[in-house]
Amino acid sequence: MFPWEQVLQLVLRQMVAVFFEPVFWIIVAFLGVQYWQTKRSQTRMFGTAIYSLRQQLLLAAFYGSIGGVVASMMLTFVGVTLNQLGFNYIWPLALLIMMINTRFLCFAYAGGLVALSSVLFDWPVVNVPQVLALVAILHVTESLLIALSSRYSAMPLFIKREDGRLVGAFSLQNFWPLPLVLLVAVASPGGENLAGSVKMADWWPLIPLGMEPPEGQHWIYAMMPVVAALGYTDMAVTSLPYKRRLRSALHLGIYSIILLTLAVLSAKYQWLQIIAALVCPLGHELLIQLDNKEETEGVPLFVPPEKGVMVLDTVTDTPARKLGLQPGDIIYSLAGMPVNCGSDLAGAIAYAPPAFDIVYNRQGRKKVKTIKFFKDERRLGIILVPEGHEQYYAVMATEKIAFLEWFQKRRNK
Repeated sequence: MFPWEQVLQLVLRQMVAVFFEPVFWIIVAFLGVQYWQTKRSQTRMFGTAIYSLRQQLLLAAFYGSIGGVVASMMLTFVGVTLNQLGFNYIWPLALLIMMINTRFLCFAYAGGLVALSSVLFDWPVVNVPQVLALVAILHVTESLLIALSSRYSAMPLFIKREDGRLVGAFSLQNFWPLPLVLLVAVASPGGENLAGSVKMADWWPLIPLGMEPPEGQHWIYAMMPVVAALGYTDMAVTSLPYKRRLRSALHLGIYSIILLTLAVLSAKYQWLQIIAALVCPLGHELLIQLDNKEETEGVPLFVPPEKGVMVLDTVTDTPARKLGLQPGDIIYSLAGMPVNCGSDLAGAIAYAPPAFDIVYNRQGRKKVKTIKFFKDERRLGIILVPEGHEQYYAVMATEKIAFLEWFQKRRNK
């Protein structure tokens, strides 16, 4: 039986060291810059920021730590080691194909291509099943973090579609610093494990190391802390943010489990390695294209209703957020005054008493609740879907390949 408790203790003990690595805090600082830019865009578009920068960073670090534990345990269970993962090939290739499109900065593409090259040309020398298992486990972790994030980091925005229509949407953008613990195989003259190590099950590892130790020596395994990061970028136009996240998490989880199964089986059946290496990048790309098509071609959800006004989002620490108003809610009246546009809502807020009733519809159900202004304030913190006259918005366009677009511009000059 796999010694889950002992391995978890070792993982947590090693993971503490990651928080003292300068690289970890460099990643956190990078995340801070990304969230600061998002906050600035929100302030320009809505006049206020939805979430505080401090809140974003704390949540990113918290969820990233959970993901680090999950990924480290899975990597140890499978037996993935640093010895033949080929990071010195995967990282340069990832940076190179990023020139085609920034979303290609993903191990699903670079790791898959390195694995495919190793299978077809015996170069570079990497453990193909372990490379693919690493990609699969990182994406399993990402799918878990996407699902856990729920409403966190769902940033509202106004977008102009290719047909010229202005609609509401959510940019679903998350970055997580990931403190990982990976195994390293070390040759030892004796067959004993290091002091404080754990006796593993007889069937372990699921994916063998694939290397013979020097003559007269044996492999023993140590744990090494590694700093990593995961990112998720998506758009919710035709569905509520949490539903979009859950759907993306489900699809990514299915892809990851299929890839992990193929990776483990390919360690025993070598002919499966080429299939697994192809599934790695092509399956990920198919997933992206299908999900994007659904959002770009589907019927937009966040548009003005026939009656009332629709909530796009609410601002943190405001009466509307405290009341529990959610994206997609349709407000019919406030303090007894009907509202059918943004100016109606502003007028009702201006004349409303300190405590008043708000009538709204949530997914077909009519609700009436009492809401109060905060002391010395007269605002609710509601952001409505665009009515078509907004000055600031983003443009939604068909995805283009950055490098090819640059090349075409150069050729046309």
